Parts: sequence; C-alpha cells; structure tokens
Amino acid sequence: MTIAAERATMPLAFSTLGCPGDSLAQVIDTARATGATGIEIRAAEGQFVFPGMTAAERAGVARELAGAGLTVLALASYVQVCAPLEQDRHDGGSRGPGAAAQGGPGANDPVLADLLAAVDLAADLSAGNAGTGAQVRVFPGAGLKPCGPGEEPSAELLAADLLGARRLNAAAQRARQRGVTMLLETHDSHPRAADIVRILAHVEQDAPVKVIWDLMHPWRHDETPARTAELLADSLAYAQYKDGVRNPGTNTVTLTLPGDGELPLLDMRQLVAGISAAHGIADPWVSLEWERAWHPQLPPVAEALESLKQVLGA
Repeated sequence: MTIAAERATMPLAFSTLGCPGDSLAQVIDTARATGATGIEIRAAEGQFVFPGMTAAERAGVARELAGAGLTVLALASYVQVCAPLEQDRHDGGSRGPGAAAQGGPGANDPVLADLLAAVDLAADLSAGNAGTGAQVRVFPGAGLKPCGPGEEPSAELLAADLLGARRLNAAAQRARQRGVTMLLETHDSHPRAADIVRILAHVEQDAPVKVIWDLMHPWRHDETPARTAELLADSLAYAQYKDGVRNPGTNTVTLTLPGDGELPLLDMRQLVAGISAAHGIADPWVSLEWERAWHPQLPPVAEALESLKQVLGA
C-alpha cells in the first residue's frame, strides 16, 4: 500500500532537514510511520538529493517517491537570490548600493546559474507528483541585517530587493517551461512578510513566484501573524511549522517540540487556511521544518511530527 492510500485528512509533510543523512528509504519509512504524504527535500552535499545529480540519479529518486505515493512539496535549495554579485563583494560596495541591481544578473552570474539548476532539479524530482506542480525553495540571503519594525529599509536592502527580483524574473521563463514555481521563504535578511513583499513588488506579474511562510521568523521579528497573513494573502504557497521560546530581550528563539513553545500554531493554521480557502484550496499542506541538521540534540523528526499532529488536532 502506498503512503497516499494511507494519508490522513490533514496533508502532512516534513523537511528532510529534520533527518539529516537519512537515506531515501529511511525517509519513506518515516513518512509511512507518521502519516506524512509530502516532503520538502533538502538539496545538499551528503544527502540523497544534491546539486549536480546525474539524470539517472534524479530519475531513480523520482521513481521511488512516485512509487511510495509521496509528493515532493518542494526542493529545498540553498540559492540566495539577493546575494551580492561577486564583483560587489570584491569592491566592498564602492560602486554604491544600487550598482549591482541596476546592472542586473548577467550570463556569468553564479547565483542565477544555481537558480536555473535548482529549477531543473525540482522539475526532475517532482515528475511523479499527482496534481501538484513542482516547487523550489529559495532564500533571500542578502547578507544584510533586516530593518526593524516601522523602520525604513536601507539603500543596501532596497538594492538587494531589486537584485533578487531581477534574478527571479530572469529565471521565470525556464521555470514556466519546466512547470516549476519558485518559492521565497521568510528568512534571514527578509524575515517578515513586509520584507518579502518589497522583493515581490519588482517581480513580473506572470512570473511563477510565491512565498513560504516560515511561521517562526516573522513572529520573532515582531510581525503579528495577522499582519503576515494579510501581506501574503495573494502570494502564499504554504506554511512551515515549528515552535520555540523567545529568548528575553532578543529576537532569537530556543526551539521546542510543537506545542511546547510560544508560537500560536492553531491561530496561525487558521490564518493559513483562510488564505488557502480564498484561493479555492480547502485542505492546505502542513509542513514541519524540524532543524535537527543544525541542532542535533533535538528529538527525532517522527516525534516532532507526532507532537505537531496533536497540537493541530490531526
């Protein structure tokens, strides 16, 4: 029996960030044991999916996933679309904050090359998706400190917004051809929806670009969930669930099992459900991003999935 045949009412997924080093067979076993029917596949060296995979390797992974009835919710790439051009790194910003953005990504831009490669990898691995298009996660990754709530973004941040959008626009044709949606995650230099929408303002209207709402990052940077949902109402792809306790006087968080922290996960799920319903999606994905790769002391991902199901009443 496939995982799809056993699926629970809530479409549950998890990122392989939570089980670093596991083989594809082990990931499938975890999905079957927990009732998950989707995975976010981390593309990194040493994992069963990695940049530079051969066509045969890609086909083999896609075949096993399709045979298990597992949906590839997204390829979790590490492409940073707002990263400065290498020339700007070497110049130390001497050309001014807008120079890279005005020049735009060129044929020799390694970030654009990595983005195009990630689009192709996502398309190849998602070949067995039933009724779900391929998606690839990208980070903003400007290497800059985000502006605070109510603050005006710096000239450097505004230039990074434009550069990121231009790379997404440059990759849009390939993404459309391969049936891939590029997903910007609320993360790093752009942790809130208010930061992400600055990038989206420069993205071409027909470009296949949406947003992953990592529930923790806007929250820990003092953007209310209601405000995040309002800003992402037209661009949300899905949400990543996690939990934690905010460290006093900072915007850092100590991670906990879902339900043991301070994030209002049930309220957040309702906000996500409201956005999805407005777009005709009755049962949106619930995806756990369990950061065991970075915090090996955390319990196994299967335990975190069970905790998340209990919190959400699944």
